[in-house]
Amino acid sequence: MTPTADPDQARWNDYWTRYAAEYDEHQMSRLAHPEERETWSRVWADVLPAGPSTILDVGTGSGNVALLLAGAGHEVTGIDLAEGMLERARGKCAGHPHPPTFVTGDAVDPPCAPGSFDAIVSRYLLWTLRDAPTALRRWHELLRPGGVLVAVDAPWFGDDADLPRGTARQDDFAAAYDQDAFARLPFGRARAEQIVAEWEAAGFEDVRADPLTEVLELDRVHGVAPGHSPQLQHRFSARRPR
Repeated sequence: MTPTADPDQARWNDYWTRYAAEYDEHQMSRLAHPEERETWSRVWADVLPAGPSTILDVGTGSGNVALLLAGAGHEVTGIDLAEGMLERARGKCAGHPHPPTFVTGDAVDPPCAPGSFDAIVSRYLLWTLRDAPTALRRWHELLRPGGVLVAVDAPWFGDDADLPRGTARQDDFAAAYDQDAFARLPFGRARAEQIVAEWEAAGFEDVRADPLTEVLELDRVHGVAPGHSPQLQHRFSARRPR
């Protein structure tokens, strides 16, 4: 079954396309604060290769991580299945000194050749990743020996009662990510320890889960996405063995 033929994935793609502008406006309002950009730059720089690297941003969304890393001199490709998100991402490339390349692609099975990247990154993808074992296997293949895998996420919704409801967007979110949907998302409600264990089982080494307390404080000051509540996020990092 191709990704877009998967009915759940298609529904999630439609949701993120429908609300791409609203989502991105919130993200950009956060990035208007210098301390946000400084903090997120450190979050990635502390674990990514020091020199310019080839990086794949899986589930790039509206492209903010890809643009940040490209601005630091990396060669970045961002992939996503929500065309509305990619449209927002591409719209920010004009005038960028070293813009990323944004293409339609499935995070579970990226349209890239094995050994293509020094690093693979994601932010807020793990929780909505279907078929995590396949994705981890493919990411392992796409990394060069010694390449780095980095992901930032949190268990945003502990159970169905935590799903936001009330506005049109929140109701649409609850419909897209209902109980049956979460049953298909291995990391949807996973704790950090479970994610570390799955990465290790997939063959990654030096797996870490670093709590991002500074990001939590910024979330409390500047606010999180509508319908969400601040959660302690973790930066997961690992390497493909040499």
